[in-house]
Amino acid sequence: MLFGISPIDIIGFVIFFILILILPSFLRMRAMSSISNFTVEVEGMVEESKNVLIKLCSEKGNPKGDPKAALDNFLEFFVIQPAELDPNGIVRKFEKILDLSEDRFSHMSKTLAPEADAEWTSNIVMTLKATLGINGVAKMVRHNLELAKKTGNIQILLMLQMSLPMIMRVVKAQYEGMHAFSEGKAVGDGIGPIVAGTLMKDVEKPDIHEVGEMVVGKTHFQGRELIIARANGPGARVGKVGKVVTSIIHEKNIKRLLTIDAAVKLEGEKTGTVAEGVGVVIGGPGVDKWMIEEELVKSDLQTDAVIIKMSPEEAISPMTKEILESSRKAVSVVEHAIMESPEGSSVLVVGVGNSCGVPVKVEDLDNINIKEDKEESKNKKEGRKWPF
Repeated sequence: MLFGISPIDIIGFVIFFILILILPSFLRMRAMSSISNFTVEVEGMVEESKNVLIKLCSEKGNPKGDPKAALDNFLEFFVIQPAELDPNGIVRKFEKILDLSEDRFSHMSKTLAPEADAEWTSNIVMTLKATLGINGVAKMVRHNLELAKKTGNIQILLMLQMSLPMIMRVVKAQYEGMHAFSEGKAVGDGIGPIVAGTLMKDVEKPDIHEVGEMVVGKTHFQGRELIIARANGPGARVGKVGKVVTSIIHEKNIKRLLTIDAAVKLEGEKTGTVAEGVGVVIGGPGVDKWMIEEELVKSDLQTDAVIIKMSPEEAISPMTKEILESSRKAVSVVEHAIMESPEGSSVLVVGVGNSCGVPVKVEDLDNINIKEDKEESKNKKEGRKWPF
């Protein structure tokens, strides 16, 4: 025993100091390994998305040359937000920027698939957007990984490693959504157009007309004039809801507005839960919502909202049977809300969401192309298995 310290204590101190020196390096190598594997996996998804898009363009659009070079170049496309130092008029600036970006996507779809019809052109645009989204995540993860390698910053690695499960959930959902758009399948966000399409099933064709990328149908329901608006289908579109709705409000002297859309559920809530509220339920950057809310201030307009709850991943991936079946209850809730309006009044119902795989008139829900049960059960089995 030396200075009252036993050999075991000395060995313990030595091991402790060795761990202090080695542990950061071990954590760094461990984090780099997991992040590198994740990055390679996401980059593989990007390559697969590009291959799916090129195959889709070749089959539907008959491009004159190999579209790969044009696609690789367009994957670097970006949109710069307008300056917000002076908030006056910021929404109009956003609207203009978004319109310009949509024009660029339309132009690129024509470059990649010049002979594609209108429906498949819209599907190609959405597939292209999903591919850009996955590519953006892959680039950002790769950037942080390389930055951590150069600087030796373990904090960057640990923060990124802890975020990987959440990032992968979104990336996998977007990857599945890319396949849904390329195959013309409905996605979870299409529940709004499905409800509106169901309400339009008895509307005659002469009473349905197109307004831009939207369709508007007119009918009567229990003594009320019912006007139904939604994105045109079955191509993948969301439409300019704000402009169309505000123009209808002016033309038809609407006194009651009902918006239907998918909404984010909390963890623990059941997918497909239908809820009612007041206000305007429209996702996205907020331009369309702002337009309609501005009209609320000017007009004596009552607004009701019906939401179908789902996770963000379910909204952008192929629609499940659970979500599709929830449209039956949503239709019943909307019809009950319409009945609260006085007879002879005009009611505007807007189905907000992506119309991919959803025909204008939904006469039979079984005809909607959704995620197969086998595919759904397979995805539920994926993920980390915890020991408790």
